[in-house]
Amino acid sequence: MKIQSKIKRTLVIVLSIACFIACFSFPAFSKTYRWQPSSWLPSGISWDSIAYMSEYVKKMSDGRIIMKPSAPGAIVPVAEQLEAVSMGVLQACFIWPGYFPGQLPVAFTHGDCMAAPKTVAEMRELYEQYEDGRIMKILRQEYAKHGVHLVGNVYWLLDNLMISKKPLNGVKDIDGLKFRSSELIALQLAKLGAGTIWTPADEIYTMLSTGGVDAITFSHAADMVDMGFHEVTKYWVKYPTAVGPASDAFIVNLKTWEGLSDDLKAILEAACEIGTARNIFQAELNISKAWELVKGKGIEIVEWSEEDARILAGTAREVVPEKYMKDEAFKEIFTITEKWAVEKGYWDKK
Repeated sequence: MKIQSKIKRTLVIVLSIACFIACFSFPAFSKTYRWQPSSWLPSGISWDSIAYMSEYVKKMSDGRIIMKPSAPGAIVPVAEQLEAVSMGVLQACFIWPGYFPGQLPVAFTHGDCMAAPKTVAEMRELYEQYEDGRIMKILRQEYAKHGVHLVGNVYWLLDNLMISKKPLNGVKDIDGLKFRSSELIALQLAKLGAGTIWTPADEIYTMLSTGGVDAITFSHAADMVDMGFHEVTKYWVKYPTAVGPASDAFIVNLKTWEGLSDDLKAILEAACEIGTARNIFQAELNISKAWELVKGKGIEIVEWSEEDARILAGTAREVVPEKYMKDEAFKEIFTITEKWAVEKGYWDKK
């Protein structure tokens, strides 16, 4: 009897240890997260990169996170994406920060950082390395106040063009035009005499074709072609671009993020690197092809004088709304950006 009792106790101990090991060794038994992240772009390089990132996350997580991208507006309007992630209507999303400064003042500068950086490498340095990565730390703190976690930036080559149905040969031609634009560049254009309005990406073609606007700023040449804008415009300004590099924000509901294991968090953070790399690679391939295509379609390709380019760029510091400067987090980001831009020689020292 004593021997049998010892055997039973031994079996119980062995089974307990086996169960403990199994719980930590087989992720297949872990919770499966199913998300439908959306974006602000219905097509183009950045949209395709979301699918690419989703496949990476599924593979690396062994199916523990399955992301099925949803078209902009399919679940919630683009303008409500930040709130939707905060409330858990969407568990994750790839937002264009510039659409949400009314809710999150730092979002005004998050997408393009005052158009100061000239390359993706410079933008990454400014956000993630300069002043010990202080800007990213501030951004994460501010997003968290709205119930979302900023997983990371998905950088891309915006090369935001000005394209128009009417001649746009320099600064003087901006005066009187009706532009579809947003955030900083909209304020710059308004300062130079343009009327501005914002509409979601999927409404731009109609606005151009019906005369709702004369001109737009939106994205680089490849995205413009994918959206069909060459069919309803005549003049494309190749130089200067309104904005160079940019960053979408990959956000996840804060409670959901806090419930993820460390390895899943690391996979999602790595996905931002994967998406950035693909964006840059595809942009190099597709943008040059797009310029050749629009040239063949009879689009007049315009390059401004250096003086006009300088005038446009110089308005960026001047048009920041005072209401944002009253926000301490925004003000700190602006101060860091200004210091960096002066050191680079992009902005004059004041």
